[in-house]
Amino acid sequence: MSRFSCNQTLLYGHGTPEELDQLKSDLEAGKRICALFTEFPTNPLLTCVDLRRIRRLADQYGFVVVCDDTVGTSVNVDILSYVDVLVTSLTKLFSGACNVMGGSVVVNPMSRHHELLTEKLGALLVDSYYPEDALVMAQNCADFDVRIDAINANAEALASLLSSRNDLVKQVYYPSMGRSRAMYDTFRRPGRGYGYLVTIEFNQPQYATVFFDNLDVAKGPSLGTNFTLACPYTLLGHYGELDWAAKYGVVEHLVRISVGMEDDLIGRVEAALQAVDAGRAGCC
Repeated sequence: MSRFSCNQTLLYGHGTPEELDQLKSDLEAGKRICALFTEFPTNPLLTCVDLRRIRRLADQYGFVVVCDDTVGTSVNVDILSYVDVLVTSLTKLFSGACNVMGGSVVVNPMSRHHELLTEKLGALLVDSYYPEDALVMAQNCADFDVRIDAINANAEALASLLSSRNDLVKQVYYPSMGRSRAMYDTFRRPGRGYGYLVTIEFNQPQYATVFFDNLDVAKGPSLGTNFTLACPYTLLGHYGELDWAAKYGVVEHLVRISVGMEDDLIGRVEAALQAVDAGRAGCC
């Protein structure tokens, strides 16, 4: 019981194998944690932590693993058997329509902590979900898997286009690219894709500014809508702590795109890239 009474937080901010080595060393040296919280994949850099290794450590040292699959979605990835608690923002793509809010908590029935967690969560439960909201959510989620497939395809095409422009783009963060792909594929459901979130780091800050200003999509801080939504992630989320965020790879001029279902999205992105090209030409 006491292991769930915690008042301190320890951040392993990159989720790399090296940091899991550090976590293991810390545990071996006597540090005890109540719960480990993570995402799969992470927002905004779309990295994928080794949930298998975390599960082994959790079983050995008795802590709870809580994972958020909002970005990966339950359609694309299957991670419940590796965590104790799975949380999802239903406000995001599960609904997609941006007209209702909700969230879910699933306790793994095979978890050694299942009885205690359900008891504690049950004591906190207040059934305050407005019935009309429940009806809207049920209507919105009926075609969740169909929308995911369409958005997966859009996002992969977008990531491929951006990664081909290394004259402008320093790095594209997307689960199908880089070292995270193998880990994502470990948990990817057969035939499914890599999700709806793409983050871009440009070679020059001014490229990011011109691209964002000329990208003809909705702008805002949320994600997981049926329509494409872009934001200057770091400036919105970490404006007062830019140096701290940069230590974890979340640099100042990131552009995050929550990909939607538009048929002409690639054309809109190409137009924004052309605006960057025109600005470069005008400076030379």
